[in-house]
Amino acid sequence: MRKLVFAGVVALFSLLVVGCSEESDTPLFPEEKISEEMELKLSGWTVDSLDKRNKVIYVKSAKGWLDSLVVDSLALPGSSALYLAADDDLVDPALGEKLVPGTVISTKDTNQFSIVALDSYNRIAGVWLVVWKLPETPKSSNSSNGSSGASNPGSSVSENSSSSGENSESSSDLSGTSSGSSPNSSTGSSSEDVPESSTSVEAGSSSSSAEAPSSGSATPVPQTVKLEDLDVVNGRSISLIGSKIYVEMPYEADLSQIQLIPLDTTNDLRRPVDMEFEDEEGNVATYTVVAGVQLPGSDFSDRNDFWATTSDAMAASAKVNLITSYSSKANLVFKSESETLYAELSTISVSKGITAWKMAGGFYYAGHFSGTDCSYIYKATNDSDSDPADFSQYMSHGQPFTARPSAFEIRYKYVHEKNSNETYPQRALIYVVLVSADNKIVASGVITESSSVNDWTLQTVNLDYGSDNGLLSAGYTGFSDLAGVGSGDEDVASIRVMFASSAFAYVADGGNAFVMSGRFRGGENSQLFLDDFKLIY
Repeated sequence: MRKLVFAGVVALFSLLVVGCSEESDTPLFPEEKISEEMELKLSGWTVDSLDKRNKVIYVKSAKGWLDSLVVDSLALPGSSALYLAADDDLVDPALGEKLVPGTVISTKDTNQFSIVALDSYNRIAGVWLVVWKLPETPKSSNSSNGSSGASNPGSSVSENSSSSGENSESSSDLSGTSSGSSPNSSTGSSSEDVPESSTSVEAGSSSSSAEAPSSGSATPVPQTVKLEDLDVVNGRSISLIGSKIYVEMPYEADLSQIQLIPLDTTNDLRRPVDMEFEDEEGNVATYTVVAGVQLPGSDFSDRNDFWATTSDAMAASAKVNLITSYSSKANLVFKSESETLYAELSTISVSKGITAWKMAGGFYYAGHFSGTDCSYIYKATNDSDSDPADFSQYMSHGQPFTARPSAFEIRYKYVHEKNSNETYPQRALIYVVLVSADNKIVASGVITESSSVNDWTLQTVNLDYGSDNGLLSAGYTGFSDLAGVGSGDEDVASIRVMFASSAFAYVADGGNAFVMSGRFRGGENSQLFLDDFKLIY
């Protein structure tokens, strides 16, 4: 089993690790309230039948075959805009021309068109298919089996505006039902991309799906992507958990540019997106698609540049102003043959016959530490052997990150050694904090322990969006540069993770033969053992 052990230490230094956590579910963005009632009026056509489950509207001409139909009015309350689909994809269509009253749609070479509704975030909120029967082909026709193929989208534009007035005597009303959300949070098109005015357009169904239905044949039924066919380009895996589809990507993957197969679009999955898929029994349902990454080296099997530690500097001897500082052992040693990571006891002495001690913490965290030897910790902000030395000035916190995990999980145990400092009592600390581009806390979770945890414990900690869980006022390192707490709806730009065996020992308090450990902020030989850290989505 891979383990990481941190020990709090006496003498000039010691290794420390810390923990914290907490959570709550906050909506990532307001839900769109789109009415289920759609009103459609078509001049010269009436509704033949309606398939609400599959969102298919079957229409027929009131005056025999017509070369076009005119949209008198079309409304879906709550939608931002309505468009004609530019292809025959009923799951994730490309947007064609904006649909407005007076739009004339040619019926000459096709028998269907799709209506796409966008919400206020320009996400597809629903797709409806309008279908009619093609006219019967005379037996003398050259068309095989009397069938007629559908045209390619956008192949021609009809400007027969007279058909609007010609057929305006008769119009029909339709109330349909929409269900679920589209498979794409970002359609790649918005109202700015499409002309506002529209006189006429040919139905946007391609020959690949409307495959020449013969006269009197059954009209096509819209298809959805099957769950079993779903895959991701350059990703690690896709897993189904209830109604959630988790797409795992490598760290530093661009979560705003994810290609799901067989969908032919690029998906922005920095936030959860609702999509419709078909299960193995043929049932169509809405699933929440979530993308995420795991942090490199988070299984503690080896060191990774993603993580920083103070222990490397603590283990490197230095000579400053005739004072020699050194450690008898490295505080953090890899045992590669057993894939075990240890934090070990550090002993540091001073020359010139002077003996002094300082209690320092060994931190393992997401970020960078610029100190290279003992002097960066022992004499961080002062010249006295026994005064406090705040070495957090050499610690920079945070690594790039854009996902929105719901929780984190960690296996740990903890050996508590009490100190005598009541202002800064000994405790272990673990925290995960998501930070926005303007340095506000988006979400946080924390674990603290003030007594020993003797057995390995697996704990799941929810991330609380829009809360700091008291971290800003607790006095821990990693927060002095932050601008407060956000609403929880901000985009995530970075992640901060901390493991420490002594939460307050980033300030190395000192003592000497006369004043021993009375001021130490850490408990000597406190240890935090860690294994198998992961983010949960």
